[in-house]
Amino acid sequence: MKNLAFNRMLAIITILMFATALLVSCSKESSEIDNNKAVDVLVEQAAQQYLNTPVPTGGEDETYSLNTSGLPEVYLATSSGFDTKVAANPLISCVKSVKLTDKQALEVRKALSVYEEQIQIFMKTQREELAKMEARFIAAKKELLKLANGVTADRHELEKKIIALKAELEKAMRAFKEKNAPILSAPYKTLMTTLGTILDKRQWEAFSKCLSR
Repeated sequence: MKNLAFNRMLAIITILMFATALLVSCSKESSEIDNNKAVDVLVEQAAQQYLNTPVPTGGEDETYSLNTSGLPEVYLATSSGFDTKVAANPLISCVKSVKLTDKQALEVRKALSVYEEQIQIFMKTQREELAKMEARFIAAKKELLKLANGVTADRHELEKKIIALKAELEKAMRAFKEKNAPILSAPYKTLMTTLGTILDKRQWEAFSKCLSR
């Protein structure tokens, strides 16, 4: 009888352990799925901000100045920015707001450092391409003005041509951004995924909610 009772107890304990392990596994998988969805939402949100950033102009003479970063602030998060007392960058502000432990803060800095290197490479290439686009626009505009000065200037016609030239540049800029959006999203997604592993569930939910505002 004692052996029978012991065997039953052992069987019950085994079943409970299996059920607990199964619940933990399901909970972990569910958490990972939720994190992945949140990461995708944040990545898409940043990509849309990038695509919607207007083409910057240079001032009253209406020449274009395309050598600024042209990136939304969340893409410009840096490890050095993490250490400043005043965190203007929204990503840095949000990750700091969840009260990191010292270990987490170190891991976040490392993740930001890797991300920053990747973005710097992209920005260098972008500046070079944008400089070429700007040079072509300025050269074309100067040629229009030169031709206008050589004949009786029709101011209305000249304005129409300059507007058309600007539209052409904006179209090229849009195509440029659409081409680069996936390139920018890749390191940003890696950063978001890494942050999802560093932060606990409560921190991650608070961080993603903060960044989505």
